Amino acid sequence: MTLRFRAAAAALTGLLLGSAAGAQPGTSSGPDNFGTQDGIDLWIPASQFTGAQGWFITSNGYWSPFDLAGERDFEAYVPLPQGAFVQTMRIFCVDFHPNQSLHVEFVKYREPGAFGPQRQVLAAFDSTDHPDFTNESVTLDHSIDLREDSDGGHSPFAAAFYQVSVRMAPTDFVRFKGVRLFWRREVSPEPLAASFGDVPTNHPFFQFVEALAASGITAGCGSGNYCPDAPLTRGQMAVFLAKALGLHWPPF
Repeated sequence: MTLRFRAAAAALTGLLLGSAAGAQPGTSSGPDNFGTQDGIDLWIPASQFTGAQGWFITSNGYWSPFDLAGERDFEAYVPLPQGAFVQTMRIFCVDFHPNQSLHVEFVKYREPGAFGPQRQVLAAFDSTDHPDFTNESVTLDHSIDLREDSDGGHSPFAAAFYQVSVRMAPTDFVRFKGVRLFWRREVSPEPLAASFGDVPTNHPFFQFVEALAASGITAGCGSGNYCPDAPLTRGQMAVFLAKALGLHWPPF
């Protein structure tokens, strides 16, 4: 039995793959590791922020750095893969203080010398306008990009990473529990030039075929072509799925 079109397989595998290649340690595991569905949940608790080992912990899981001499920034690494689309950040905190507040930022850092600002705040929250217990959402709508160009021309690449920064006052009346990031995977954007002669930039499956080629899942059918309308054998299907899902089952 064969599948009808290689193009249909490309679209299906592209949806399964999303941007799975290049995932960073700490990402969630399970069925939501693949696909472009909405609302994958990444929880970053207060315990993962720098210096949190000295914080006071309440019975309901809120943290407070009440022993500090003044305001201080705490940061936690955001372990999301290349191409992840972060939709919202939800902050869980308490603010009972009339003057002090808690400030949260979603920040992108670039290597020194990379194109663009070294520190870029993509979204921010302040508890001043949200007293009492809060689980407020902040819109991000940002695609994670861990590779930065150093001259504005996408070459050579430099590293980039993301953190959540929390600024807190030394008072037990301002407390922090953590943040939730809601994100989804997305298929790689279309390149400017086509990799295959029979899948030009205006082809309806161009984006998906290019995503397969860029990820190493396929090199086409030979002679610089992809053969989008050729039937797919079960053997070829095995290659597509095994490479797309990164299937690795060592012998026992």
